[in-house]
Amino acid sequence: MDFNKIKKHKISILGGGWLGYPLAQTLSELGAWVNLATRSQQRLDTYKLASNVESFLIDIENLQEKLQQNIAAFLSADILIVNITNKNIPAFAEFIHLIEKSSIKHVMFISSTSVYPDNNSIISEDDGIELTDHPLSQIENLFKQAKTFTTTVVRFSGLIGYERHPGRFFRNGKTIKNAQAKVNLIHRDDCLNILVQIINDDVWGESFNVCSDAHPNKQEFYTYAAESLGVEPAKCDVETTPLFKIIDNTKIKNKLNYQFIYPDVMALDFSKVEC
Repeated sequence: MDFNKIKKHKISILGGGWLGYPLAQTLSELGAWVNLATRSQQRLDTYKLASNVESFLIDIENLQEKLQQNIAAFLSADILIVNITNKNIPAFAEFIHLIEKSSIKHVMFISSTSVYPDNNSIISEDDGIELTDHPLSQIENLFKQAKTFTTTVVRFSGLIGYERHPGRFFRNGKTIKNAQAKVNLIHRDDCLNILVQIINDDVWGESFNVCSDAHPNKQEFYTYAAESLGVEPAKCDVETTPLFKIIDNTKIKNKLNYQFIYPDVMALDFSKVEC
C-alpha cells in the first residue's frame, strides 16, 4: 500500500510503551512529523537517545501550570493518538479541554473490547451493548462529544507479540480460569498496520473492533503457546461454565479493505522472538 499521505501529517502520540513507541518509529519512517509523550522520565531519556521523534514528558493527571507550555507544544499537530492505560475520567475531561484549544483536528483513541459484556455471543460495533459504567466507554464518549475535532475509537482485543508472549502468561503454578472461553487476540504488527492505514485513509468519526479472525478457547491457545516455548502448560479450570464474547472484525476489514497478517493465532510460530 502507498502511505505517501502520511507525510503531510504532524502527529502527536500520548503514550510511548509497547505499542506507542514502535508506532512513533513507524510513522516517522513513513515521513510524518511525530511528537511522542510519556510520563516516565526513564522512557523519555531512552527516546532522546534512540528515536528521531520529538519527545515530551506529560502526565494527564498532573496538568499544573508549569507543564502547560510543554503540553501546548505537544499538541501542536493535526492528529493526536491517545494510547495510555489511564482511566481517570476527570483527568481526561481536563485534557480534552486543552485539546479543544489546540490545532488538533483528529483524534484516535485506543480503547479495548473489554467495553463489551461477556454475553456468549458474537459482538459487532453496531450492537450498541457497550458497558455504560465501564470507564473506557465513558472516556470514549468524552472524546466523541468534543466539538473541535473528530475521533476514531479503536478497540483492540488482547494484545500479543514481541515482549507479550502468551506462553509466559500463566506461569508459576497459575491456573487458567474459565478455560473453555473463547479468546480474542491481536498481534502488534496488525495493530500498527491498521493504525497507520486509518491515518493514511483519513478514516475519522468511526469505532472499530480490531481482533484476529480465529477464536480458539483458552485451553487450546495457551497450551499451544506454552508448548512452543518448551514449558509445561498451565493447569486449566474446565469445570466452570464458560463466559466469553467473540469479537467481530468484519467492519475494520471491509472499511479498510484490510487483510490481517496474523488472522489465525493458532498458526503463529511462537518460537520466534517477534511472536
